Formats: sequence, C-alpha cells, structure tokens
Amino acid sequence: MSELPQAGGREHEYWFDSDYAQLIEALRQGDDLADIAAELQRSVRAVEGRLRYLIPADAVRGARAREDWLRAKLAEEPDYDWRAVALRNYAAEERRYWAATDERELIAGWRRRTFLPALAEGLRASDFQVARHLCRLGLAASVTDVVEHLGAAPGSTTEIRARMHADRAAAAVWVLVVDGAGTRIPLFDGQRRHISLHAGFDDAQRRLDQLLRQAGRHHRDELRWSLAERTIGEDAHGATHHDLTPPPPAVAG
Repeated sequence: MSELPQAGGREHEYWFDSDYAQLIEALRQGDDLADIAAELQRSVRAVEGRLRYLIPADAVRGARAREDWLRAKLAEEPDYDWRAVALRNYAAEERRYWAATDERELIAGWRRRTFLPALAEGLRASDFQVARHLCRLGLAASVTDVVEHLGAAPGSTTEIRARMHADRAAAAVWVLVVDGAGTRIPLFDGQRRHISLHAGFDDAQRRLDQLLRQAGRHHRDELRWSLAERTIGEDAHGATHHDLTPPPPAVAG
C-alpha cells in the first residue's frame, strides 16, 4: 500500500508528561534549546512556549528569561517539583495535566474495562477528559470507541458525544481525487483526472493503490492526489490527506 504523507515531526502534537520530563532532564544537563527541540521533534518556539508551564506564573516574563530562571532553579534545587507547578499552571487555564501516574491508572482502567464514570471519579477528572486522553494514548480511536469499551452513563455528555460521532461516521464518505490518472478532460488540455466516492477509508486507499500501480505500468509521472472524508452539510470539515506520489516501478515479467 502507498504511504500516507506524514506531518514533519511532532510540532502540533499533544505534550505528554514524558515530553516535559525529557525537556527538564535536557535542561538539567545543560543542552542547548535547539538540540532539545530537535530531540523532541518540535520547533524551538514550541519548546519556549512550554517553559511557561514549568515555572511559577509570576516568576519572570519572556522566553529567554524563563529559560534562564528554570536552568538556574534546576541547578540550585535538584528536587524542584516542576510537575506540581505544571499542574497549577494547567489548572489556571482550566485544563487537566496528566502526570505519568495518572496515565498508568488510565491504562490499567482500560485493561480492566473499568466503568468510565468510575475511572473518571478515581482520577478526579470528567468523563470526557478521560475519554480524550485515552485517545491521545492510542488506546482508542475515538470517544465512541471509549464508550463501547468502558460504557458511559446514559444521557451523559460523553454518551451523547459518542452517539453523535457514530451518526456522523455512518454518514461520512471518502472522496478520492487523483490528477494524472483516470478520464481525459478536454477542458484541461486532455489532462487526466480520477474522481471517486468510497464508503470507507480502506476502500479509498485500495483504489488509490490500484491507480498508482496502473500509472507505474504506463510509465506516467508522479500523481497528485487528495483523499478527503466529508459529510453532507459540514462543508470542508473532516480528515484530509494530500500527496504527490511517484508510481511504483512496473514489475517485469
């Protein structure tokens, strides 16, 4: 199968407790911020932005001042409780900080199939916060998966969200557009374009692979393609993938 394009690094991905721990350890060792960013697969600006969660809110202002303050604090106080600081800073923004101990409890609850409200109560979090972090951890693909696996209180916000997500998924289709393959279009100087509609991602991906193999047999240049999930009435909302892919070489024989 052809590979879907991957976003460069982890620039827009969620910051886990392990990311912050890696950042703190690198600062303790005196690593340059650019090297730390490269290790974390983030931009320097993204790392600078996260420093504010690791120092008291009223300590200093400005990215460089925060970096200097934190480096000095770690040197002077090896046991500096940066997690407690991060927890307070997250709470000030009405967000939940998930420590490594919380994540271990989440994973254990998932494996035991603990009822979602009970798991949330034990972690002092909302049902939806728990469901969303289970998805971030890769244990579930969606809130619907969480509810199917753990259950939810009837009529709760999370249960309603899951039903809405299931309804949307049932109504969604995948649109595949490939330039350089398919029907010739006179209006576009005879260029080829393929457009097809599919009930699911896997079916659309198989069709794309087929078109790439056909292009390889005909020695065509790389194909520009888009694969998009869309639901009637939601305009441009939905998952979308794009790439410019060279066809695989034709197999001799």
